[in-house]
Amino acid sequence: MSALPDFDAAYREDSVFSDKAGVPWNLGEPQPPLRALIDSGRVRGPVLDAGCGVGATVRHLAERGFEAVGLDSSATAIERARADAAGTSAEFAVADITDFTGYDGRFRTVLDSTLLHSLPVAARDDYLRSIARAAAPGAELHMLVFSAEAQFPDDGGVPNALTEDELREAVARHWTVDALAPSVITTLFAPVEADNVGRDEKGRAQLPAFLLSAHLPS
Repeated sequence: MSALPDFDAAYREDSVFSDKAGVPWNLGEPQPPLRALIDSGRVRGPVLDAGCGVGATVRHLAERGFEAVGLDSSATAIERARADAAGTSAEFAVADITDFTGYDGRFRTVLDSTLLHSLPVAARDDYLRSIARAAAPGAELHMLVFSAEAQFPDDGGVPNALTEDELREAVARHWTVDALAPSVITTLFAPVEADNVGRDEKGRAQLPAFLLSAHLPS
């Protein structure tokens, strides 16, 4: 297990990320693999974005007519999400994502855009159980998770990245896994010593990840 950053401090720009070009996962848009799922019609509303951060994915969905809800433990992130999505139907709330209620059976799609690896390892099962409780029968889960192959500096911001087997085993306790494939997570910067960093057309760093899709029984 690695140390985890203080995410509320990160969103206040009062953390290890403050001297870099913004919070690295704030792209202002959905992560490209999840956006591709949305654009291809693989996402059905209502949608839960678990660990929504500043709400770019929820805002993107709401602007396209989806009923979408974002939950995050950071009050700072949720405050900004609400401000950025003003005038849309996007809904946001501060919540303990490992133990939240009030949405039982509501969502047909749950999105996890880089959250699972940001939780303490001991909290993963509670989180996966909580989002399953919030999902409707037949709902789909799409997760973008750092691969253990991703390399990071030892600065307290290292995620608890997973191997393919660890990810499949964790999710399968509560969901039926349908697909698990290599993918990438796009960030605004990357550790200088990493040797497996790609770049997209905007010059943003791309680090190894997995894209997992699963469902609940109907």
